[in-house]
Amino acid sequence: MTIEELFYLHNQTIFKYLYYLLNDEKLAEDFTQETFARYLKYQQTIKEDAELAWLRSTARNLAYDHYRRKRLIQFVPFLNVHEELEPTSPHQWLIQQEDAKTLYLAISRLKLTYRDVIILRKIEGLSIQETCDVLGWNEGKVKNTLKRALVALKKQLGGEFDEEQ
Repeated sequence: MTIEELFYLHNQTIFKYLYYLLNDEKLAEDFTQETFARYLKYQQTIKEDAELAWLRSTARNLAYDHYRRKRLIQFVPFLNVHEELEPTSPHQWLIQQEDAKTLYLAISRLKLTYRDVIILRKIEGLSIQETCDVLGWNEGKVKNTLKRALVALKKQLGGEFDEEQ
């Protein structure tokens, strides 16, 4: 696969992932570009069919490095399934906005590893194996961290969170 094909196939995925982590559109665009520039530099060392995992890992490392440099820990609001539903009234829209705000605030209080695994598994919808590839963890660690992250999120929300959503 050429770099152009890879870029057109995965650039939106990488951008979205970075946007979730950074909550900054310009920075997400810059880091998406940097991710693909690094791919171009290291493509000879990347295993075939592991390109997307490599791209996500590289994007994640860029975001983490940014946070380390800035000593800034914040969470990026993500598009919740409930937000995709069109509200039927202004009142319903306000309720959805308030629910989303509450959820984002609760997630922002979680530690970074919890945020990461929630983004990859629950928001991006990656499989356990794909999440393992991105994070460099084993299957047990992904499962346990996700379980703990969901418990912590539920606690942050005062028990109002249904993890099946």
